[in-house]
Amino acid sequence: MKKRPIYLYVLLTLSAILSSFTFIGTFFGSEKITNISSYKGLSETVVKQIVKVTEKSLVFLHNGPHKLLTILSILLLIAAVVFIVKKNILYANFAYIAYVLLGILGTIYNYVGGMPLNYLYQDQTMRATAISSTRILTIIYFAFNILFLVIVFFKMKRQQQDLAKEELQ
Repeated sequence: MKKRPIYLYVLLTLSAILSSFTFIGTFFGSEKITNISSYKGLSETVVKQIVKVTEKSLVFLHNGPHKLLTILSILLLIAAVVFIVKKNILYANFAYIAYVLLGILGTIYNYVGGMPLNYLYQDQTMRATAISSTRILTIIYFAFNILFLVIVFFKMKRQQQDLAKEELQ
């Protein structure tokens, strides 16, 4: 009796949720900030800087390469789901690995393309906070992607070992 790839179901579900948010933000999100009421208590200069950087960040997140990365990642997730439905776990694993590697590429793209936006802050404290936040988020994204890769590779190795044992019996 074959085991179900529960790990892949969980990883695909988490990835699908994340990709759906990315898709909605990339294709349906606004590039303008209309409500600045949440910035009450901050000086007008600081609010203007936040709005300027946020709007430029949104323009960056709506550009062509980011949209292409988003579409490719969704296609890879769909491929992985199709392979699971067809009970081709090996190809589902490969499709998911490609999805994670594309996610790493997207993380690098976002870091390299988005980091200069942090330098638009004129206030040193805000700039340092934005740069630190960008770096921390990039590290977190990398850590999750590496964790997901390790899980899939470990499970693939385990599946190959189980298959070899079955052939010997």
